Amino acid sequence: MAGSLSAWPWENLGIYKYLLYGPLLGKVLYTRTQEGSFKDDWCLHILIICIARALLHQLWNSFVNMLFLTRTRRINRLGYDFKQIDKEWDWDNFILLQALIASISCYIYPPFIDNVPLWNTKGFVAILTLHVGISEPLYYWVHRCFHKGYLFTQYHSTHHSSPVLHPYTGADATFLEHLALSTVIGIPIIGSHMMGYGSRSMIYGYPLVFDFLRCLGHSNVEVVPHQLFETLPFLRYLLYTPTYHSLHHTDMGTNFCLFMPFFDTIWKTLNNKSWELHKKLSSDAGKPNTIVVLLDLSYNKWDWDIKFCG
Repeated sequence: MAGSLSAWPWENLGIYKYLLYGPLLGKVLYTRTQEGSFKDDWCLHILIICIARALLHQLWNSFVNMLFLTRTRRINRLGYDFKQIDKEWDWDNFILLQALIASISCYIYPPFIDNVPLWNTKGFVAILTLHVGISEPLYYWVHRCFHKGYLFTQYHSTHHSSPVLHPYTGADATFLEHLALSTVIGIPIIGSHMMGYGSRSMIYGYPLVFDFLRCLGHSNVEVVPHQLFETLPFLRYLLYTPTYHSLHHTDMGTNFCLFMPFFDTIWKTLNNKSWELHKKLSSDAGKPNTIVVLLDLSYNKWDWDIKFCG
């Protein structure tokens, strides 16, 4: 039996779940027709952010499937099967969830979003401080909790059931997990606004950077050069890599961090293969693979089955 809050509320709606964006779109059209302007229409901003986040994931999906670019950089050389594709089909549920949370927040606390400037330098300092000081350690410990007993079997095992990591895998989780992740994302944004340092660029930028790094870690393509960490060793504790997170999926007792391995280091869950394996995979990138051409002559014409062996 599935755990409470493991299923999405709109799970049975199928493609009609996108109708839940209707009130936001309706508010945008009403504002445009009645007021003749989109000024301070946060429903429009929410929709734009949703589209940008979906586009970001689609671009990552396109990139990892460009084998002429990524073949020699793939960590797990297996392909994606139809079972995994079906399982991750509704990967964008979290975007809808966070859009609804944001719209409800804007409706309940309209003064909170009035007169927000386009840019605020202090806001970026504040959001970075809140991310490192609260969101990172909070995610780390919540993540560790989801790896124990009931929480793992009823919730987090869904995320770990994908055999090959993909940008969509990072978004493939239960409703309860994404409620927790929404809190992790929301703390820096709301906190910086409460401190008086909010800005529109921050509201757009933070979720997109967050999604970019999540896609990076689940991309199964090592794009971070090991020379970067050799030149600036401290960076390896501030930014994880696809290799780093892939080890979490093979050795689930290690590498729990959100984006910063520093927290695995101080709480002693750092996989000791992290840097060595990253260097090996990064060094091997670009080396040609062997191509084996198999000719099947069992038909009246030749069928060419080309397999790339890593």
